[in-house]
Amino acid sequence: MSGTDWRKAFSSAGMARKLIVLNLAVFLVLNAIIAGLRLSGNDEFLREHGSDLYMGATASPETLLVRPWSVITYMFTHTDFWHIAGNMLFLWVFGGLFTGFLGDRKLLSMYLAGGLAGLLIFILAFNIFPALNASARVVGASAAVMAIVAAIATYMPGYRLNLLIFGPIQLQYIALFYVIYDFASIQYLDNTGGHIGHLGGALYGFIWGMQMRKGRDIGLWLDRLTTGIASFFGQGNRRMKVVHKRPVSDEEYNASRASRQKRIDEILDKISKGGYESLSREEKDFLIKHSKD
Repeated sequence: MSGTDWRKAFSSAGMARKLIVLNLAVFLVLNAIIAGLRLSGNDEFLREHGSDLYMGATASPETLLVRPWSVITYMFTHTDFWHIAGNMLFLWVFGGLFTGFLGDRKLLSMYLAGGLAGLLIFILAFNIFPALNASARVVGASAAVMAIVAAIATYMPGYRLNLLIFGPIQLQYIALFYVIYDFASIQYLDNTGGHIGHLGGALYGFIWGMQMRKGRDIGLWLDRLTTGIASFFGQGNRRMKVVHKRPVSDEEYNASRASRQKRIDEILDKISKGGYESLSREEKDFLIKHSKD
């Protein structure tokens, strides 16, 4: 496959796949650099500066001021194979589910907002509690991915995901399990920063999902901000289709939006009680179509 073909394939892929490709690319490049440094006898540099090569974030405000890029790069940085494998598997499953109902652009903004929320909680915790070292670094997409899991589980709690061993389980129980696991793991002070960051991402996803169920999108400002990023990822290369419609008044628009949201809420309530499969084909089509508005 030529370079042009790769670019076209990347441009046409969904946002979940693009985020996975970006994470894998960073992982491969970072590990290639680390391998080169070790082979050339520069282990001392790695011990002094860390194997994340300034891409990981720290709880120290002073360090963050001189490495402002790390608040973004940390959520694309993994130094361990199993760490990135687990995160990308969750991003593939829950990211694909998220975009199916809410769209690509919202997935990108949720990923970034969840990562930032996780980092914020990490910084606060490591500067408040004496047992935690404020110079500790954090890397990984875990907080961003947990935000996606919590968001879609809150937005569609009754949707059942068919797990290989356990069978169909509602999203709300899957998300709750991982939240409880992270919360219970903090006391052991093993990967404490990671667990705290996960909870921060999950908290944002939960709040976002609750507000979306009420028809309020608290991440809309970030959706607009990430439009340029989406264009870089290839979303902006698609040709615009101009459709001429009769202009409507503010009253007509608001009434139509309220009616649509009421219908969505009724369908979500039905999902909570009977699961996604209890919906009719018309209800499924309506939810998929209008949840992307």
